[in-house]
Amino acid sequence: MHWLTDNWHTLFPHPWGSIFLSILALLCGGVVGIERQRREKPAGIRTMALIALGSATFTMIGFSFTSTTGDSGRVAAQIVTGIGFLGGGVLLRGSTGIRGVTTAATIWLVAAMGMAIGAGHAGAGVGLALLARGVLSLVNRWESSKLAGARAFVFRLLVDPAHGKTEVKLEDLLEQFHIPLKTVERQPAADDRELWIVHCKLPQWAYHELSLALVEEPQVYSIQR
Repeated sequence: MHWLTDNWHTLFPHPWGSIFLSILALLCGGVVGIERQRREKPAGIRTMALIALGSATFTMIGFSFTSTTGDSGRVAAQIVTGIGFLGGGVLLRGSTGIRGVTTAATIWLVAAMGMAIGAGHAGAGVGLALLARGVLSLVNRWESSKLAGARAFVFRLLVDPAHGKTEVKLEDLLEQFHIPLKTVERQPAADDRELWIVHCKLPQWAYHELSLALVEEPQVYSIQR
């Protein structure tokens, strides 16, 4: 298992070390991106893989500059700056507050992972990829469990279909709170309206945020909880 601790730039002859590290960066970025892709987030498998590959490539280029132009840390600093702009681009302000913070933080972490791989530390890159994937998957499950204070709630919404526009808005809103559509019952109501019965399990803070977001929807005529 010496490949976990040895620097791949010295473990393999040139240029195979750089080639193997580039492939590993792609794979590790893809592993993290799978979770974001499943949740239909803006940055998925391709984005995370390219971020990891790009940061690894810039790091390797920075090391090649050391012997000719001096400080390779300048390249690393510019990677951090560039990733800050990229992460800021996925932040959106919606009706329930700021969205995309987790994806922006994941982009930041994947860039750091790519830099570690580009520096030759393959074991550190693999460990960071597995740790990031674990945090994204397991912590999300924990947040939806009773241990995190999540409780079962039922919303009874009387809505105006508005020729399908309301359906799109409400589905997007429920997706923000990770409420699967299969838990929603839809029944016809008077005056061409619909009754939506939403079964969900949310922490108390998320319950209040969802309630406020539903109040702001003009097509929702009444809310019973």
